[in-house]
Amino acid sequence: MGSPLMSAIFGIQFAGSVPAPTFGGVLGQLADFFRLWWGLVYWNTRKSWFQLRRGRSPCPCQSPSDSGRAYETHCEACTLWAKPARFRRVCPLLVETKEGLRCSADTAQVRPFWGRALGYYGSAALGVYLAGVLAVFVFLRTIGYPVSILHVGLPPLWHRVGQARSWFFHDRATKAFAEGKTAEGLLYLANAYEFDPQNYTAGISLAKNFQAGQPARSDHVFEKLMRDHPDKRSATAQDWFRALLARGSFEKIVPLARGELLTSAAHGGVWLRALLFATRQTGNDAPLRDVLEQSSPLTLPWRPVIETELLLRAGRTAEARAAIERPWAEDAPAFTVFYRVQALLELREPLRAVDLLEQHRGRLDGEARATLLLDIYAQLGSRHLQQHVERILAPRLNAPTAKTLCAHLIRHPNPQIFQQLWQKLTRETLPLDSDTAGAWFSLLCAAGAVGDRDRLHDLTTRLKHASNTPFVALSLVEAFFRGETAERRITTFLPILPLPLDVTYALIERYAPPVAATPATAKRA
Repeated sequence: MGSPLMSAIFGIQFAGSVPAPTFGGVLGQLADFFRLWWGLVYWNTRKSWFQLRRGRSPCPCQSPSDSGRAYETHCEACTLWAKPARFRRVCPLLVETKEGLRCSADTAQVRPFWGRALGYYGSAALGVYLAGVLAVFVFLRTIGYPVSILHVGLPPLWHRVGQARSWFFHDRATKAFAEGKTAEGLLYLANAYEFDPQNYTAGISLAKNFQAGQPARSDHVFEKLMRDHPDKRSATAQDWFRALLARGSFEKIVPLARGELLTSAAHGGVWLRALLFATRQTGNDAPLRDVLEQSSPLTLPWRPVIETELLLRAGRTAEARAAIERPWAEDAPAFTVFYRVQALLELREPLRAVDLLEQHRGRLDGEARATLLLDIYAQLGSRHLQQHVERILAPRLNAPTAKTLCAHLIRHPNPQIFQQLWQKLTRETLPLDSDTAGAWFSLLCAAGAVGDRDRLHDLTTRLKHASNTPFVALSLVEAFFRGETAERRITTFLPILPLPLDVTYALIERYAPPVAATPATAKRA
């Protein structure tokens, strides 16, 4: 007996040993492998045609020289295969007999096996699919996408892959913004929204971040969000309005505010105020008259306000005063009280404004009431105003109070009141965080409005240090308030400042006057 070593050295094959694979054998197996996939279609097609012709065509696979009886007839279809027995994977009628491979069916019973063909092709497709799923899953997980293999493998869950990719890029965008990489953050946000247009968080963030540098794209994303997310329409419209207001896009605010006023009962006062403000800026009363012509029940509570506003704009002050002072509906929205008091102040009637405000003492929230009282006392005289400011500053300072005072100081600059606010702020150390950032930026604008250059510079420096970015644009804001820039419209800088809405209104009223002043706005100026 020889040893395995001798077999390895001399290539000697002993009885009972496993034959070593040869190059020809491998080629034969490979050839039969491809013949299998071709034969599953070819021979089943020919057998189907044979069955359809019912004896009018010769059998495609049996030897015509044989009897055609079962177990006696050779199979011609397998003769070209390297190992004919492998043909049984195509046709199970081929069986092993004592005489060799024979067909187990009479000629008339030769039939196709499409189920077997579908099984092979289906299994192959499933294998390729599973291999592809595994490869894609490993690839996505390697990148960092938080996907499950089920999300990749099950077609009904494929949308989850897009969602996972979207959140992946959203997280990358958040990190980029935190590191001061604005351009990179915008690119990641755009990818996040592209991969999943239903990702509202990514979409609204993209729209807000586009507003300063790419306003057209910002508006496009806002429009798409309004259309694709009707359940969030109200919140989207308000964010879009703030973006448009900061940019001074009053022509676009008008249709947005009008549409929301006519289609949604929520925040009607906000939208009417926006419509009044935007039409004053553009000098166009037509949208207000159009609202009056609508028969929608949503506009009914606002008709007295619009009618009064049109009287003021036409210079019919006596009629406007009479309209303001007549009894209005007891269930009229709170904004109607706010508007009437403001209108009396525009007519230089502060005492009547006080009386009206006291008549409806419980109708307005604290901020609205404080705003109106500050404006009233500003007209009545410095002594009354000083006393009211002291009452406002008596409790511990908070962000809403600081915001209200800053908006007032922008409209009515008063260095003494600003010093009181600054000293209060210094003593109580209002924190600078995401919740109070609006108040701090309001304070910056108030310092510029009252002409306190030292505080303006201090606040600019403090806000820059608190930011993760150099915030170079903040130096331009400081230069604007110092009068050191050629640009004199504040809307150039407002998109980069996270300001409360009332402060934005105040800044535009002072630094971006209407294109054509109406009688009412001319009196107020």
